[in-house]
Amino acid sequence: MTLSLFEDEPPIDLINNDGVVACWQQLLTEDEASALFDELLNAAIWRQESITVYEQRHLQPRLTAWYGDYGVSADGGYQKLYQTVEFTARLLSLKSQIEAVTGYRFNCVLANLYRDGQDSVGYHADNEKILGVNPVIASYSLGATRRFLLKHNQDKLQKVACELQHNSLLLMHGELQHHWQHCITKTQRNVAPRINLTFRLIKPL
Repeated sequence: MTLSLFEDEPPIDLINNDGVVACWQQLLTEDEASALFDELLNAAIWRQESITVYEQRHLQPRLTAWYGDYGVSADGGYQKLYQTVEFTARLLSLKSQIEAVTGYRFNCVLANLYRDGQDSVGYHADNEKILGVNPVIASYSLGATRRFLLKHNQDKLQKVACELQHNSLLLMHGELQHHWQHCITKTQRNVAPRINLTFRLIKPL
């Protein structure tokens, strides 16, 4: 992949309080972003994982696929590692560009496929021990625009909403996962599929 025309533009700061959230509006060229979306949509090994809540199993309302050094099972709190798929050439190039732009290193990516407006992820924090003390999550979006919400754990008046557009990058770092939660809500709008790539650095316990 060639370098984006937008790589030198400074990010937009969404949160700089009890953690940091920054957003780049465009990362790749349009041709590169569209080619990556098509590749993942058609070639990724998508599966619908289940989680146990209050002793009841529920299917997650989205599909997922792992790439990189490790995959982690959702059931059991994202602690159980398993062998996963190697980065494709396009994903590896994207990872390198994200690392250059953000200054952080990543060794795996969780891909999420939101098939329509009824696919979602509830409020949560990416605070699993396997991600380290202050996890860094680089979240890259492809496809349909979806609303991303954040809320502060202690100060209920602190809320942030962001429209995550095709080819945008969101970086969460610092102490954010200790103080904030985030989600992608359902919508009744007729929306096309969206793929979200969440790059992480996993450190086996």
